[in-house]
Formats: sequence, structure tokens, C-alpha cells
Amino acid sequence: MAGTDRATLTETDPITAPSRLAGSAMNVLHFLLGLTLLFVVGVNFLNAASRYLFGISPVGADELMVYVVNWAVMIASILSLFLRSHINVNLLPLYSRGRFHHLLRVVHDLAAVFTCGYATYASWLFIGRISALGVKSMGLGVPMTIPHAALLVGFGGLTLAGAIMLVRDLAALVRNEPRKEVQP
Repeated sequence: MAGTDRATLTETDPITAPSRLAGSAMNVLHFLLGLTLLFVVGVNFLNAASRYLFGISPVGADELMVYVVNWAVMIASILSLFLRSHINVNLLPLYSRGRFHHLLRVVHDLAAVFTCGYATYASWLFIGRISALGVKSMGLGVPMTIPHAALLVGFGGLTLAGAIMLVRDLAALVRNEPRKEVQP
């Protein structure tokens, strides 16, 4: 899609179908993550209302909110990395052009793959340890492997996303594609 205006792409263009599918999937994911956060707000409201109005504290409400938010954050981080919409210092890449711009992206991708790959490995080891111990949460009685699996899935997804971006950016570096401008 380098150097091609979006308006000139046709329905039969092989590049547009995967792009549209990926865009639709990301829109659905954004929507589901939004619903997830609304669910957490609802649980928090019910927790506070029942606590202050009726003097009843629902067991495990705080735990549930933390676990759901952990899962949402880890899934959203994968999406954020893949879209390059995460918080970063991008002064140098913002003004770079040509091969140097692609090289900076390759370095970024390599850093993401190595750091997230290590975190995935560490999460795997930790889940193995707590699984062997049979640890459960205090309020809900949920096996702690479930909330901690959010880190494993998240870092594994970040590693995979980083690897996909690395391949894409290495190809752009080799082809010396013109830099694509970010669409608002």
C-alpha cells in the first residue's frame, strides 16, 4: 500500500480485503474493551451503592474489577502496540525519513520482541509455580492462574505483534518504502 492513496484502491485489490478485515476486527475489539470497562464501572457502582446504602459489601467485587481490568489492559496493550498508538517518545522517528525511519522502527520492534518475549517466559514460569501450589483468590476463590494468565496472554500477544511488525518493517527497510503518514 506504499505510495497508494486509499481512495484509488478498488474492491478487488488483494491488499484491501485483509486491511478491511483487520480494521473491522480492531473496531470490534475496541467496542468490546469499551463494554468491558463499562462493566467494571457498573460493578464499582453496585459495590459502592450496596456498601453505603445497605451496609452490605459484596464479596469479591474489588477482586473482580481488578482481574477484569488486568485482562482488558493486557489485551488493549497488544492492540496499542500493533497500531503504534502507545505512549512513546517519537521526536526522532517523527522527523526521520527513508531508510533511517524504517531502521528506527526495526530497532523498536526488536526491543518489543525481546522484552515482551522475556516477560512471556517469566509469566509462564510464574504461572507454573502458582499452579503447582493451587493458590486461589481470597474473595472469589478463583484459581490465581486465571488472573495471572492475563500477563502471559498479554505479553505473548505483544511478542507476536512485535514479531509481525518486525517482519513488516524489515521488508519496508529493504524495499525503502516511502514513509506513510499517520491518519488522524
